[in-house]
Amino acid sequence: MASSVHDDVSLLSVQDFERLSKRQTDSIKKCYYNALKHLSEATKKKDKVNTAIWTHIANELRKLVNE
Repeated sequence: MASSVHDDVSLLSVQDFERLSKRQTDSIKKCYYNALKHLSEATKKKDKVNTAIWTHIANELRKLVNE
C-alpha cells in the first residue's frame, strides 16, 4: 500500500475503487475501498469538509485492514 490514503486515492479512479469494493469478501476491506471512493470523489470536487471526513474514515479503516 502507499504511504497515505491520499496516495492510494491518487493511484486509482472512482470506478476502480467501486470495482474493488464490490469484489471484496472481507467487510472491512469493502468499507475501506468504499471510503477511498468517497474520498476520491470529494477530492475531485475540492470539497474540503467531505475530504476531511472521508480522510479520517479511510485512515481508521486502514488501521483495521492492516491489523
